[in-house]
Amino acid sequence: MIKKIAIGLSILVVVVGVSGYYLFANLNSFVKGAIEKYGSLATQCKVTLDSVKIELTSGNGSLNGLSVDNPKGFSSNKAIYLGSISVMIDTSSVRGTGPIIIKQISIDKPQIAYELLNDGSSNMLTLQKNAKDFANSLQGKASSDNPTPKEVVKDNAPPRKIIISDLTIRNGQIAITQEMLRGKQLSTGLPEIHLTNIGKDSGGATAGQVVEQILSSITSEASQSALSTLAKEKLNGVLERVPSSSIGKGAVDEVGSHLKGLFGQ
Repeated sequence: MIKKIAIGLSILVVVVGVSGYYLFANLNSFVKGAIEKYGSLATQCKVTLDSVKIELTSGNGSLNGLSVDNPKGFSSNKAIYLGSISVMIDTSSVRGTGPIIIKQISIDKPQIAYELLNDGSSNMLTLQKNAKDFANSLQGKASSDNPTPKEVVKDNAPPRKIIISDLTIRNGQIAITQEMLRGKQLSTGLPEIHLTNIGKDSGGATAGQVVEQILSSITSEASQSALSTLAKEKLNGVLERVPSSSIGKGAVDEVGSHLKGLFGQ
């Protein structure tokens, strides 16, 4: 009996070891597949990634050609394009079942296409809402209006959680379109974004939570920059009517309401 138990445990150790090795050896394809799958589920838009290259020994790597399509109701252009992303992964965290630890992510020169409609809605805010709904559904907060996606329900095991120690987005550019501009496109810079310890306090974040937090930061900065640029270009004096104390939290909503009113909506 003891011998049979020992043999059984030995087989289990071998299976776990082989599974861990398989994941480690195929890390590039797993990362690419996970980003495209959960990114698309979270945003409810097609997310594609051209290539992933991670050195197994050092954990250093790059992600190339990450793009997010626009939500329904907006143009056919890409909403977000992140040309080159450098990453540093703690490779020891890949094996096992705990959260995968990403030491550093650096995104340089992202391109954001910000579309604002006359009703006050924007593509970036829509993407953010979609990601928030997805993150809530994974936390057991699904509802009839916000059900857990079937692709997640049918998974045999919950996806690995993630901890991102340091994430920086710099040198970004925003292309701004608005119906009242009659085809004219404006542009402005995206302020630098720096996030730390994503998922650390909760023992790891789900893919949906990571996407929601990153999109929330990008959306907030892009919205404020885009609305400010639109106001200066098309609606002189709009910003002056917004109290200086409101610049920051809530500024997007206040400026957006002015824009919505002046567009006759």
